[in-house]
Amino acid sequence: MATVTVASIWPLALLAALPLVWILAWRNRAGVGHARVTAATVLRSVALAAIVAALLRPTLHRTSEDISIVYVLDISGSVAPNFPNEALDWIAQVNTRYRPARSRVVVFAGHAELVDSVDAARSLALTTKGAARDGTIDQAATNLESGLLAALPGLAPGLAKRIVLLSDGNQTEGDAWAAMLRLRAEGARVFAVPAPAAAGNDAWVERITVPPGTHARAAVEVEARVFSRRSVPAQVELVIGETIASARAVTLSPGLNRVSFPVRFPRAGTQNVTVRISAEGDELARNDVLTEDVMVQPRPHALFVEGSLRGERYLADALTSQGIRVSVASTEDLADARSLNGKDVVILSDVRADSLATEAVQRLAAFVRDQGGGLIFTAGQNTYGQEGFAKSEVERLLPVTFEAKRKSDDLDLVLLVDRSSSMRGQKIEVSKSAALATLDQLESDHRLAVVAFDAQPHDVVPLTAVGNKREAENLISRMTSSGQTNIYNALLKAQELLAPSKAKTKHIILLSDGLTSPPPGGTVKAFYPTEIEQRLREVQTAERRQRGGADEPARAPQASASPRGFPGIMEELVEAKITMSTVSIGEKPDVELMANLANWGRGRSYVTRSDAEVPTLFAIETRRLLNDSIVEERFRPRVKAWSPTLAGVDFAGGPELKGFVATKPKRSSDVLLVAKKDLPLLAETHYGLGKTVAFLSDVKNRWAADWLGWPGYARLWAQVVRDSARRDSGEGVNWGVSREGREAFVQLTALGADGGFRNGLWPAVRVTPPGGQPQVADLRQVAPGQYRAQVPLGASGRTPWRFDLLPGPGLSTAEITRAGSRRLFYTYPDEYRLLPANLPFLRTLSEQTGGKLAPDAEEIFTPRGDGGVTSTPLWPYCAGTALLVFLLDILVRRSPWRLRRRLIRRTP
Repeated sequence: MATVTVASIWPLALLAALPLVWILAWRNRAGVGHARVTAATVLRSVALAAIVAALLRPTLHRTSEDISIVYVLDISGSVAPNFPNEALDWIAQVNTRYRPARSRVVVFAGHAELVDSVDAARSLALTTKGAARDGTIDQAATNLESGLLAALPGLAPGLAKRIVLLSDGNQTEGDAWAAMLRLRAEGARVFAVPAPAAAGNDAWVERITVPPGTHARAAVEVEARVFSRRSVPAQVELVIGETIASARAVTLSPGLNRVSFPVRFPRAGTQNVTVRISAEGDELARNDVLTEDVMVQPRPHALFVEGSLRGERYLADALTSQGIRVSVASTEDLADARSLNGKDVVILSDVRADSLATEAVQRLAAFVRDQGGGLIFTAGQNTYGQEGFAKSEVERLLPVTFEAKRKSDDLDLVLLVDRSSSMRGQKIEVSKSAALATLDQLESDHRLAVVAFDAQPHDVVPLTAVGNKREAENLISRMTSSGQTNIYNALLKAQELLAPSKAKTKHIILLSDGLTSPPPGGTVKAFYPTEIEQRLREVQTAERRQRGGADEPARAPQASASPRGFPGIMEELVEAKITMSTVSIGEKPDVELMANLANWGRGRSYVTRSDAEVPTLFAIETRRLLNDSIVEERFRPRVKAWSPTLAGVDFAGGPELKGFVATKPKRSSDVLLVAKKDLPLLAETHYGLGKTVAFLSDVKNRWAADWLGWPGYARLWAQVVRDSARRDSGEGVNWGVSREGREAFVQLTALGADGGFRNGLWPAVRVTPPGGQPQVADLRQVAPGQYRAQVPLGASGRTPWRFDLLPGPGLSTAEITRAGSRRLFYTYPDEYRLLPANLPFLRTLSEQTGGKLAPDAEEIFTPRGDGGVTSTPLWPYCAGTALLVFLLDILVRRSPWRLRRRLIRRTP
């Protein structure tokens, strides 16, 4: 297909001169024949038109379907050894059959070479030593970006561009995605042909993972990531230094396998960890060993402070068994400023608040805030000794807040116990037990009144100090049941008792089934004695069942809530700062009324599932009133938020704890474990540079008695201590060496004593290759306090590369000594991770450039309308035509006319 374009259209205006040419020619025709004038005018018109066409600068564009093709051949070590020769034979056959207009070959691995023919590709020099020079192609790497970009110069302009990539698509260097964008911009279509891997049955060690912050003698899980091409049995060994630390016989699955080894590093410092694999039928031994250098931290040193005079060492012994250094001290020892020297974490176990001197608490705060130390607080029966930790300096450090224990003269309590006929028998007995349970919770200075009511209230125990409790117990035990129920009159009695009270807390606990006479101002259809009430409930229940309705509790009609009824009396109680909770008892109590009374009274509503629960509910409500946060009930801890601190501890299958202290988490804290009612059990927070942890049960043979022999006990606390222990603040020089491909990256961070970045340093590192001469590499500043150097690596091997910092401007010898040296193991090149062909990448590359994955040869050469376009300027031809016609015009006008006539006559 051909098209013509013009550069400008203004010359078309010159065509308006054509009529003028004819007019002038006609006026000057005197003495000239008509034929001569006409011929000359036609020639001049044609010349003018040719000049106009030349000024338009037309260009002819023609599309060509001829193909320019470049074959990009991967010859790296990850592809099958026979694949390059087979691919070159295929290229020769394809070229012979389809005869592209232009054909080139790119051979690549670590870098690429563009050659003109298949024969030239066969003659290229190769190496697997990891150091390519003088055009030698290094097969120890795959640089897809280099191979694809090298194809562009081989594509002829003006032709359809085709690139055939013969590769496994697994790059170890370069950025093939960047090359794809360049190919799209150039209009080059890529047709990818997957290459087979170098070995069909191979297993290799992909990576070794050691948990960060690993300490000496700590039990840790070292993970080896092993990749296998097939399902095969294998032996995997973990070697620390020169000692085999663990070995496992496993069956590898195709793909990535994770093999874990529980180990303990015997000492602190830099150590090399090696994983060796021996798989059945393995075809490549070069990638069977991988070595990594790890930094093992020293054992943390904990100061264990036990509040009990008996000095239980349960936790101290458990931590010692986990490889943690433990020093045991008393609260008096904290007064010594030297007690925290060399310690990483302090554990306070069931200490009394009044046993910690102000100076000791301030020293603990500075230890955590300024030195990055850890503080672990474990509760116990002494947590609320004397005034407790509420609003104390210790509480300010912790992730929770404590509720202060109420003073003894802060509570006046009235129990309203229903003694009507509906409460006779077992119910009146559990009511007595509930009153006695409440009495047991109170201290001698608390004031208690017990009022038994039916139609009228009856004083059982007058509102007075509990004292020795014996007299009150005798009075409570004499209660009997009779009469009808009138809750309103009972509330009036409680109001009478509590209105004059000066206590900080004035509270009522109402025990009843709620089936009561109407209050004054209320309306009710009828009043039913107890037996009739029961019969009515039975009839109503039968009617609902016949209608198919839900079997809801039936009750006698209740008084409407009027201002002069229950809401009115409850409003008066609340205005007098008197609160009320209710406990519903009976088979079908009026739960709605009892809940409303508790809601109006700003208290809580309890509903019993059985009569036996009544004493327990009274005790719970009394403890709530007293703000007694020590809860001595069995429970099983539940994980609320997972953390590495809890790793490997099975709380669901572990034993129960027997008690805890109720607290509230601070907004900045993380709650990891919860007790009953989602109250925090294990919480943590950061304080300054350090961390504080609160465990709200104890760690000894009271609440945690069943935990002491549980394997999770020692593991949990070892992990809590290590996670909380003092860490390196980063002051001075922190540096490391990592590998990416065939390059080592040295990264260094320099901080000052104030935590600020140290800029303007000139650090250098001495690099000693295996068996080679040391060389010095300068680190350049890349960010505030950040310095970096890039060092090319030579051939891989078992011997590590050594890196040593050198003293220089801004770095002292002492800092360099503390920083130590580093080693980098380059066991085998990444090229020998013999992964299957990366089909997703090859498919994406082909589709994004308009090609196809795994095409037939015919599909590569099929015209796709993307041929090149050739452009030919036409203005020179137009200008030449104008000149030729102009000369012909001169010839016609200047030649003798007679000759012209004679020529005309002779013309047949």
